[in-house]
Amino acid sequence: MVFLIKKNYKLTLIAFIALMVVIPIVIPIFLFFNDSEITNIDIELHFNGDTAYTYVADQLNINTTTFRTPGTQGREDCAQYFITKFQEIDPTINFMLHNFTIQSVECQNVLFKMNENYTNIVILGAHYDSRAKATKDSTNPDSPVPGANDGASGCAVLIELAEVLYSRMNNLAVQIWFLFFDAEDQGTDVGVGISGWDWIEGSTQFVLEIDNFYNSSKEDFDAMILLDMVGGTNLRFINEQHSTSSLLDELFEIGRELNYTSAFPSNPIVGTISDDHVPFLNYGIPSADLIIKFWNQPAEWPYHHTTDDDISHISNTSLEITGKTVEQFIYNNYYDTTDQYQGNFPWGDDFNLLDSELLILLMVSLPIVGIAVVVLVLRSRLKKKIPKS
Repeated sequence: MVFLIKKNYKLTLIAFIALMVVIPIVIPIFLFFNDSEITNIDIELHFNGDTAYTYVADQLNINTTTFRTPGTQGREDCAQYFITKFQEIDPTINFMLHNFTIQSVECQNVLFKMNENYTNIVILGAHYDSRAKATKDSTNPDSPVPGANDGASGCAVLIELAEVLYSRMNNLAVQIWFLFFDAEDQGTDVGVGISGWDWIEGSTQFVLEIDNFYNSSKEDFDAMILLDMVGGTNLRFINEQHSTSSLLDELFEIGRELNYTSAFPSNPIVGTISDDHVPFLNYGIPSADLIIKFWNQPAEWPYHHTTDDDISHISNTSLEITGKTVEQFIYNNYYDTTDQYQGNFPWGDDFNLLDSELLILLMVSLPIVGIAVVVLVLRSRLKKKIPKS
């Protein structure tokens, strides 16, 4: 580099300046340009956001003292609530309880299976535990979090999805799991949720024992879709980077085709979240996390891990957007008249981007570095041209 600058400094400087200016412009265009090739199949969507809203409220009313903190009666009652709701859909529905212990605290994941005559499986998941302490709450940091959006919203969408998909189950060529995770939300952020606990304890334990829940010699997993914080006002999903990009991209394109362009923006914030989909990814299952930006307050969701994560900040519209997008995804890929649909199945392609904060840092720093190099080179050339007295 030094040799080139000395011998061809004019050409080198021009190229270097161009590079430093062009890169910050080209990178965002390259990363965010999206020409959708997906056209949703024409089918009526039945997901109802108003109904899902009542399921959020139900979960918050189960226990208003501890809400759904692991190891409490509220957590146990919520698991039973899920069983009751699914038995209302079909009294004979198959469900399995996955019991595990974290530091002597008894926890429980709850799994429901539909369409078990098919050997290919799609997992739809959400966590139902609420955070033990509102560690981001400046007024009540030791109080439990209601968890309306952070937990209950995703579970509510799963229940309503189960109802609408069950009515068309005979037309769906897939087995569907509805999986409710305990012990996701108790790790350390600005404070400790439950002392000694990590994040995503429930999904991690489930995947460690996943062979107990399916026949690996006959059954296989197509995909896993996680719903986390999907019911808050002003819904806007991020491009989550642990997610399998071909699967997440398809969900975004389906949402945009449904005209949900605010919730599924063409230039989404890019971030990497350790969430309940990660253990499934590590197991080898294509997985995607539908989640919003909740970090670096003030964020798009300022109620994260505070006592204000309550029903007043839940939106029927956000729940419906999420539910109809996933409903459409299932029909696009598995409805018995979908020969014309061209999606990204089997979702093997994965391309990671830079987190938005790092990208912005590069966009700002590269021109500064370029200018500094130019100044140093020019000063060096000027010094050489100044005659000695």
